Formats: sequence, C-alpha cells, structure tokens
Amino acid sequence: MEFLFLLLRGLGFLVIADAILSWFVPREKFPRNLTGPLLEPIYTPIRKLIPPEKMGGFDLAPLALLFGLQLLAQALR
Repeated sequence: MEFLFLLLRGLGFLVIADAILSWFVPREKFPRNLTGPLLEPIYTPIRKLIPPEKMGGFDLAPLALLFGLQLLAQALR
C-alpha cells in the first residue's frame, strides 16, 4: 500500500514539474520531451471534459489531475 502512495506522490510531483516547465521550456525540448509522453495519455480525457478553448486558453488538466490524485489518496487511506 505504501508503494501506491509513493507512486501517487511521484506522479503528483511529475505533474507539478511539467506544469512549471511548460512556462519556460517548449514541449519538444528536454526535459519536457520526457514528461510529455508520460502525462499526455492522462491529460487527454481530462481535456475532453474541460477543454482549454472554453477556459480562455488555460489548460486546467494538470490542476484537475492533482485534485484527482489527492482524492484518490484520501479514499485509499
């Protein structure tokens, strides 16, 4: 069970790192070329529910994913 919490926390840190890097580093440059393929399959269904085009261009997928990860961790405790 501790491994699952560690995995959820690691994924959360990866989401935060990717979101911060997105302000400075293009998607095709290192290290975003590593985080993108890991997170895009998770972001895609969220972006279908909350399209950035309808949110004024703001991508809320990372925030929604972090919120979902927190809910999942709380439910598992």
